[in-house]
Amino acid sequence: MRYRFVYFFGPDGTGKTTQADLVASYLRRRGVRVLRATVKQHHTLSYLLLRLLRNNDADYLRMNYFGFDEATSERIRRPWKVLELFSLMPAIAYRVLLPSFLGYTVVCDRYLIDTLVVLSYFLKDPRFASGKTARLLIGLIPKNALLIHLDTDTNTILARKRDEPLTRELVDYYRGAYNHTVQLSTLPVVTIDTTFASVETVRQKVLDMMEHGISS
Repeated sequence: MRYRFVYFFGPDGTGKTTQADLVASYLRRRGVRVLRATVKQHHTLSYLLLRLLRNNDADYLRMNYFGFDEATSERIRRPWKVLELFSLMPAIAYRVLLPSFLGYTVVCDRYLIDTLVVLSYFLKDPRFASGKTARLLIGLIPKNALLIHLDTDTNTILARKRDEPLTRELVDYYRGAYNHTVQLSTLPVVTIDTTFASVETVRQKVLDMMEHGISS
């Protein structure tokens, strides 16, 4: 196999988790040492703080997507960025960098690009996903990596995720932010539209790229 790090990213509802699970299972059947990883925002300390700030799961779920109100975001934006980044580093080291060093092939369905996009919306700071911090974090993606950006149209995402508190404005923001942020990567990125593609069709495209490279 050509890649030691396979990273699926994109808005919720595009099939990241499904495809990452399928790829991990395929590699294990072939005898590859695989670690199935997810580096979700919010990370460690920020996650615990959010749980404390909300009384029930519904409140937490809404806060997790939409963040604080505009006035609160303005006041806490800088310290919250520091908190998130401080909490992120152990997750990167433990779930991705260390397993890669130990010889595992890491299959990840959320990682740094997702963190940047979600936090840029959460903190009402679109520049966070494209500034110096974003470039530094994207630089922590392992070099021998296959980056797969999964996308689909907004209506499809809303239909697939109807049980979650998504809005059209939020989904449109995410899709645009992902399209913009991937341009910061110095590594090749493959975009797959999953709107009409079956799960098996997407899986086969990914497996072909893993075996032969993204130019195939």
